[in-house]
Amino acid sequence: MIKFGTSGWRGVIGREVTFRNVRLVTRALVDTLRANGADGELILIGYDTRMLSEKFARAAAELIASDDVPVQLVSRDAPSPVMAAAVIERGAAAGMVFTGSHNPPEYNGLKIYTADGILASTGFTDRVEERVEEIAEDYDDTFLPRGELIESFDPKPSYLARLQEIIDWDVIRSSGIKNVVDTLFGTTREYLDHILLENEIPITVIHNTRDPYFGGYAPDCTSVNLSRLRDVMRAAHADLGLATDGDGDRFGLLDRGARLCDSSTCIALILDYLARRRGLTGAVGRTLATPTLIDAVAREHDLEVVETAVGFKHFGPLFVNGSLEFAGEESAGLTWAKHLPERDGVLACLLAAEMVAVEGKGLAEIIIDLERRVGPHWFRRTQIPLTRRSRQIFERRLKQKWNRFKGLEVVKVDRRDGLKLVFDGGSWLAVRLAGTEPKIRLYAEGRSSEEMRHLMHLARQLFSDRRL
Repeated sequence: MIKFGTSGWRGVIGREVTFRNVRLVTRALVDTLRANGADGELILIGYDTRMLSEKFARAAAELIASDDVPVQLVSRDAPSPVMAAAVIERGAAAGMVFTGSHNPPEYNGLKIYTADGILASTGFTDRVEERVEEIAEDYDDTFLPRGELIESFDPKPSYLARLQEIIDWDVIRSSGIKNVVDTLFGTTREYLDHILLENEIPITVIHNTRDPYFGGYAPDCTSVNLSRLRDVMRAAHADLGLATDGDGDRFGLLDRGARLCDSSTCIALILDYLARRRGLTGAVGRTLATPTLIDAVAREHDLEVVETAVGFKHFGPLFVNGSLEFAGEESAGLTWAKHLPERDGVLACLLAAEMVAVEGKGLAEIIIDLERRVGPHWFRRTQIPLTRRSRQIFERRLKQKWNRFKGLEVVKVDRRDGLKLVFDGGSWLAVRLAGTEPKIRLYAEGRSSEEMRHLMHLARQLFSDRRL
């Protein structure tokens, strides 16, 4: 079954993600574009460093070309935000990126970008899914390959030119900060490291080769996965660690003590920096599962906050129509309207380097300065397996009425994406189905560390206490 979640279609290679299913979803996408009036318009195709990604991309390109639809295929693996930029620059009707993003090596999948360079909306992917169901039973995935009609292109030069105009390279270069870059064997190798080196900023680079198994880990910017980055930073006495996930749209930042900075805190720091130093004045987007530290920063700078359901795709249309200037989500995604309407881990890393250079302080010190102004915020996210039982409990909780929970007054119930309970005083907990893997996400934010831990305990009790 082909289902699109918060960030595309995702599944295990050979089980859900097969060549037949790749051709099936490609056929459905072409048919959907045609039904929407984009018949015969250019489609771009990219892929990440995973096993079979390049072959899946080639199979999709051959199918599209066999239908006399112009198609261009990247000359090598490329980050997802690079493909989003290429769709805009080349005037394509859509972009397809075969990637498993931050998931373990056995996963792969597909992200679809629309002509605006944003992740396809739920409405669009629903139509693709409907078309898949219509044709799946009798679908014959044989076709006449027309490889000669597939053009190759390199999106790197124009993408790096975008970043060249946005970042203050002089201040980073003159600051003398030491950076270590970890591309986690993913697509940002020769992107993030190269643009820093081209601007004469000395760096140490690790994991900058292609490895479909990502060194045996998921290419996600977690503390465990960045252990090698910590070791190298300590040995080099580095000021900043810069990491990106497998397809380059998420980031990880380590301060000069080689400590991982919470991604939501990093987003708030960068927002504060852009508002104070770079003239950001527009509205800020935040998903409902993202901590309200962003709101506190926005209030200090008189910025409007727009809350959406989880998934960066909800921000895209708001960037396109000019409603947002900045957006962030707790799963390490951010963007700035001066760059792209889509999240970009490379941008996040470069803005962090610029911020540290301008402020002349490490991340930990900048966090302390921010908390002095807006107050501390305590947040945690964890997850439990999605099983038949946990799904049944989750669905039952969605239907319950919530006035009080374990002695706490519930002042707001939000069911836009799972269940979010907001309590008197502003603390909250939330549970939702992960959109890219079989997990249930649990979130909690409190006014103290103790309250946050208590709320996370209550979130777990939702799935263990039958009497609720």
